[in-house]
Amino acid sequence: MARTVYWVSPMMGSWDVRRGQVVVSHHERKRDAVRAAAKLARADRPSVLRIQRRDGSIESRRLYGNDPLPAPG
Repeated sequence: MARTVYWVSPMMGSWDVRRGQVVVSHHERKRDAVRAAAKLARADRPSVLRIQRRDGSIESRRLYGNDPLPAPG
């Protein structure tokens, strides 16, 4: 079973929550977007939430549920 990937990404001054390439919700504040994405990811296990900074780099990654694809090493 593959993980569902959720993203919190900057979008022209605000923040989008995406599942894959589909925008699920739009928020003015990053903290609201992270809360909404975490709620979705917890309900859709196994999943991963990737949170981006304003510059597009990855700030953090959160795993929910058993990880079917553990990191090597």
